[in-house]
Amino acid sequence: MSVLADVHGDLLLVRPPVPATCNKAGANYKSEVTHLEYAPRRAYDEWLAICDAIVACGGDALYQVEAVDEPYLGHAALEVDGAGAIRPAGAREVLGQIDEVDTGRVFTANGPWVTLRDRVLRGVMPHMLPHRRREAGYYRALLGQIADACGLALELTDNPHRWEGMADVAVTGDKVILTYAVPGHYDRGLAPKSARSSREGVTFAADHAGVPAAARVHAELVYPHFHGDTVHFAVRPAEGPTRLAHYAGGLWGDGHDVVARALPGRLLPIGMADAVHHYAGNSRQVKQGVLVTDTVSPAFATSLERLGLTLHRIALFELFGKAGGGPACATLHLPASLALPARAPFRYSVSRAQALARREAIPERLRVSSDFFAGRVRG
Repeated sequence: MSVLADVHGDLLLVRPPVPATCNKAGANYKSEVTHLEYAPRRAYDEWLAICDAIVACGGDALYQVEAVDEPYLGHAALEVDGAGAIRPAGAREVLGQIDEVDTGRVFTANGPWVTLRDRVLRGVMPHMLPHRRREAGYYRALLGQIADACGLALELTDNPHRWEGMADVAVTGDKVILTYAVPGHYDRGLAPKSARSSREGVTFAADHAGVPAAARVHAELVYPHFHGDTVHFAVRPAEGPTRLAHYAGGLWGDGHDVVARALPGRLLPIGMADAVHHYAGNSRQVKQGVLVTDTVSPAFATSLERLGLTLHRIALFELFGKAGGGPACATLHLPASLALPARAPFRYSVSRAQALARREAIPERLRVSSDFFAGRVRG
């Protein structure tokens, strides 16, 4: 199986949101807005809905619960003070510091590009902004368990260049769209924004995965589209060639024309409102089902249903409404050729009862002092 044909497996890596769910404000246009009220249990319920939808499509979600969460469980409500200390609401006990919590970890689309070749599970690791680099440990640990369960060796390589993982990789049949941002283009006319994937980073990832040069299509992003998966996603119809659901306004310069020439007759348009406000480009296909936000337009939904696909609408107000994202943000495809034992304990289908029981320990509310956000750089 070719490397591109192997990308869209039915097993998807996910990561539960942290019980101290808090958008720290500053990585994309949604998170530039400061929010003081959060609902961690609701965010967890929305994550469960994503996992349930994956299973309903015939796939499975792979995950681990994490010991680092334990101090934040079992409290009805949490609060974060101006210095970032996390406490049970109304208490003096300090449970931790918000700056030490991987609040962005649910965004597993920023994970590694995983390939399988010659009984070796290989991955090129993302090169994220400093506050998210600790997330790499989760992928290393879980991929190690997966490799052991499958009797495979594991080789992980760090990308030396800025690369925010598979969120900037869209495999469409025999082509792969590699997206990146160039300062001054991405944020022209705006205050400088956070660094995103670089061309060097996406190129290194494609080299590591073994993608032929002729299959690569490079395209620059334009604000507010911080990753390629806010612009487009691969659509694999029940019959016919793979298509690209695509928002023409999400790419810099002639980027849309470059993509259109590479995929003649294979673009499925996404309108501006669906792309920018409802994250239609962040939909995720699993077999013949597609996970979409519950707010996408009837026209977008119909365009997918006409291709023989079944939509699974998921409300994501808390999980991504305050941070920016959709179903694809919370998932990472593993290779289609990966064969995992049916009773592997880290399968969601196997551990769903435990995952549901855990929700009762997730705090219902989290409040952040406005002083915490004072002076923080946005964008």
